[in-house]
Amino acid sequence: MNLLIMMGILLAGSTIAFDRLFGRLSEGTAIVLYGIAAVMIIAGMIISRKTSKTGQK
Repeated sequence: MNLLIMMGILLAGSTIAFDRLFGRLSEGTAIVLYGIAAVMIIAGMIISRKTSKTGQK
């Protein structure tokens, strides 16, 4: 699994955990954090796909 994918999943999970355990995040903050996580996951998938086609690691 690509490092960007893992970081994106970790960011999304930590946002959920913080929201549930420590109190509500503002909607704007949550949207920005989830957006960043989604971009990181998608970028990691694209990079993984490109490196698997060329055979590089």
